[in-house]
Amino acid sequence: AIVGDIRQKGLLAGIELVRDRVTKGRFPATERKGAEFCRLVRKQGVLLRPLGDVIVVMPPLAIDLALLDRLGDVLYHCMKTMEANGRR
Repeated sequence: AIVGDIRQKGLLAGIELVRDRVTKGRFPATERKGAEFCRLVRKQGVLLRPLGDVIVVMPPLAIDLALLDRLGDVLYHCMKTMEANGRR
């Protein structure tokens, strides 16, 4: 519900967080949702960085499939956590 767009080229991806998925309405910059999301994934052992409310995912090219699956799982579950906690 808070993912407005996913842009991807190779293993590089940008996940845009939005207040309203339909209108693509943004969160107020003061809420720093990208940084909040990165703090959530860091608790799961994943280091990412936001560019505003766009989450930059840039794993190493030599990542193995097990770690890539783990990365996907952490992203998915942290996104669901933000949605469930009313952080919209």
